[in-house]
Amino acid sequence: MNKKKTLVIGAGLMGITSAYELMLRGHEVTLVDELDSPASSASYANAGMLTPSMPEPWNGPGVYKNLIKSLFNADASMRLRWHAIPGLMDWGIKFLKYSSKPYFEKACRDNFYLTSFSLKKTQETAERLSLDYCRGKLGTLSIFRQAEDFLVKQSLYQSLNEMGMNCDILETDEIIHLVPALSEMKSEIYKGIHFHEDEFGDAHLFCCELLENFIDGGGEVKYGEVVSKINIKNEKLIGITTSNGLIESDNILVCAGAKSPIILGTANINLDVKPAKGYSATTEIQNLKELLPLPVLDDSMNIVFTPLGNRLRMVSTAEFAGYDNSIDKKRIEMMLESLNKILPRVFSRVNKDNILPWTGHRPMSCDGKPFIGESKIKGLYVNCGQGPLGWTLAMGSANLIADIITRKKPAIDPMLFSMNRLAK
Repeated sequence: MNKKKTLVIGAGLMGITSAYELMLRGHEVTLVDELDSPASSASYANAGMLTPSMPEPWNGPGVYKNLIKSLFNADASMRLRWHAIPGLMDWGIKFLKYSSKPYFEKACRDNFYLTSFSLKKTQETAERLSLDYCRGKLGTLSIFRQAEDFLVKQSLYQSLNEMGMNCDILETDEIIHLVPALSEMKSEIYKGIHFHEDEFGDAHLFCCELLENFIDGGGEVKYGEVVSKINIKNEKLIGITTSNGLIESDNILVCAGAKSPIILGTANINLDVKPAKGYSATTEIQNLKELLPLPVLDDSMNIVFTPLGNRLRMVSTAEFAGYDNSIDKKRIEMMLESLNKILPRVFSRVNKDNILPWTGHRPMSCDGKPFIGESKIKGLYVNCGQGPLGWTLAMGSANLIADIITRKKPAIDPMLFSMNRLAK
């Protein structure tokens, strides 16, 4: 019996994990990407955290106020650029619609189910294959400077706690005991929350290691394939046209991140996903673990510091700026300033000439949940829209879409993330 041929577009977190899971289920899988190496776009230098503790969408109640203010504030952590507004109109109306409290709370619950499942699958895969990606198992720490900021988050975390999330509220002395490098700002900290079940690690390294196992298992990878069209003849899926010609396949799975809507548009399929530009900066710091044993998120400044072996990853800010890839140096400088204020002992070890800036486009759905499932065209599937939760949701999303494609009963209700959920 011939194996089903499945073509996966996009060799980032979603594409590599999905290709691997489909291979395990007996499919003949070809993975294609327009770049010349794996996980070199949005998956390359993200925050490095796997966080069921952060299931909330960016479009929470009142988000419109922050977006309007950001038009006039270059330092805003989430910024809307004037030139991007025309391209966001239809999507933006939905983004605001789904920011109401009932939609927001449902998205939090649905995302939490998938993040928890995904973390479990990531752990199983990492341990079964002995993957080496600077994995950390100490959880994450969120710190709060004001009582009002803490109370806003506390209600969300209490509801997640009821669904099974394990976390502790910490007083300042407990925070300093956990992360001694925070001692200089002890007087500014109100409280903290330690999320025990969160993990951290380098998503790019994870992708590279998993890809090796995919190839060893018989999977094929083709780089430098710029997809120009999804080919359909007589309402039947044929394959794709790339810069190197036609590639035929029984199934096609689009996992191309923020470029997925462009590719799907060639088949007259609308995907409510837009790019959200994120920034990070990475630098080598010897013996970093002594100062920063786990990721620290400063809620008031919306910045994360993640230890990845002897590398420090700083992540902050997001911009709705279309597909612009340029790096705003001011954004990198802002992160270094924040590091100096929050973790001055870590900052003192930074070599400013050895900082690697990065930017990538997070694929943001209009309702804060990913699209995982079959399109209106038989055999054409999508796994996209994970936004800032890409690393967290990767293995769970891959298992879900692989089960859908192979007609197996998924562990997660597929209707929660279906392509047509917004039509209801």
